[in-house]
Amino acid sequence: MDHINLITSKEIKPKTLYYSAEDQHQIDTLSQLLDDKQLKAIRKRLQQANLRKGFNCLFYGGPGTGKTETALQLARATGRDIMQVDISSIRDKWYGETEKIVQQIFVDYAQQVRRSKRIPILLINEADAILSVRTPIGSSNPTLEKTENAIQNILLQAMENIEGIMIATTNLTCNLDPAFDRRFLYKVEFHQPSVEAKTHIWQSFLPDLVDDDAQALATTYDFSGGQIENIARKVFVDKLLFGHTDFEHILELCAKEQISGRNNSSRKPIGFNN
Repeated sequence: MDHINLITSKEIKPKTLYYSAEDQHQIDTLSQLLDDKQLKAIRKRLQQANLRKGFNCLFYGGPGTGKTETALQLARATGRDIMQVDISSIRDKWYGETEKIVQQIFVDYAQQVRRSKRIPILLINEADAILSVRTPIGSSNPTLEKTENAIQNILLQAMENIEGIMIATTNLTCNLDPAFDRRFLYKVEFHQPSVEAKTHIWQSFLPDLVDDDAQALATTYDFSGGQIENIARKVFVDKLLFGHTDFEHILELCAKEQISGRNNSSRKPIGFNN
């Protein structure tokens, strides 16, 4: 399993995640589904009805919204190991090799399902490239296009026959191939966190923040959870190196987190204006 990172459920560190109400409902549904007792009962019913027992899930949304971490926490909470794959890292320069690697991933996963007491989760990160609409052969690079389409066909067939649980994460869905769309039973969109959720995220990473300051940061900056974590890490580093701990320094780090020249339309001035 050279292209698979096997993570046991016991290795996954617990982490509190905050979602919008809509996102939380979908995550709660998946959490119940993946409960071992529930999943066994559901799979038995599906088999009796001659329906497929496997579950394919799509987690989509902007960077830093918690897609991968949610998959990890679902695995931890339900005692499931994760077989993690980054499809973008396995593209081989030799024609035909990538297709073999993708096929082998699903062969290895099927074997792991048979060996495990609890069905593991196959997590495919950054699945953007292989989920896009297939391109017709005959443009600028027909060999590459043929390879890309072959990979997609392998994945479509594997999803059709999967006996376990697959979660694919992607930042892009605008060009999702309809053939993939129908194979994902659960499609969970991860939104930017609400002001309330961001307030909780700020305080979870920086517990010394008072409520008003945390809410001011949440209101002022339209950051994802991943961006807030970046700032919190820099706060801890700067505290160790220079002793910076005040709110003004946090504001400076927030300003630096925003890439120069990129407008943040959701930013509001801190304070109260009439």
